[in-house]
Amino acid sequence: MKPSLILVIPLLLLFACGPKNGDNANHQLRKENFDLKKENDSLRFLVEKSERTYEGDTIQKLPEAPPEKPYPTLAGKHALTLQWISWDKPGSVTIVPGEAGWYSIQGRQNGEQGNYLIVDGKIRPLNNRELEFNGKIEHNVHSLNGSEPCIRTGKQLFKATGTRQYWRLQNMISCDSTTTDYVDIYF
Repeated sequence: MKPSLILVIPLLLLFACGPKNGDNANHQLRKENFDLKKENDSLRFLVEKSERTYEGDTIQKLPEAPPEKPYPTLAGKHALTLQWISWDKPGSVTIVPGEAGWYSIQGRQNGEQGNYLIVDGKIRPLNNRELEFNGKIEHNVHSLNGSEPCIRTGKQLFKATGTRQYWRLQNMISCDSTTTDYVDIYF
C-alpha cells in the first residue's frame, strides 16, 4: 500500500468512530436537564419547608388561610350613638329581617336639652364590614345647625374600618357643613 493511504485510513477511522457534533449537543442538553431537575427539586423542598412550622421533632402544616372573622349578627338590638349627644349613654336600634336580604331598622338616641338622633329605614349587609342603608337619619343638637334638625334621606353607607366594633355612617358632614357627625351602630 501506498504510505499516504496508510495515513488516511487511520484518520478516517478516528473521525468515523469519535463523537459526532450531534452527540455532543445531546450530551450537553442531558446535562442541562439534569442540572435543572436538581434545582427544581431543591426549590420544591424549600417551598414545602416554608409552608411548615416546627414544634419539637414534629412537623405541622400551617393553615391555608386564616379563617375569616365571622359576620356580626345584624338582626337584634344594637347600641346607637351620635357623639354630640353621648357615647356614654347610647340609644338603640332594632334590626328585623325583611325581604330580599334587607332588614328593617328603627331606633333612637335621646340626650339632654331635647337633643335626639332617629334612624328609620332599611339596611342590608354588602360584606362583613359594610352596610347599605336606605331611609331617613335625623338628628337635632341644640348647639348645631342653628338648632334646626339635620335630615339625611336616601341611600347611605355604614362601614366598620380597622378593628372598630361598630359601623359608622360614611356621610359624616353635618347639615351646617362645618361639623362632622359620627353616627355609629354597634355590633
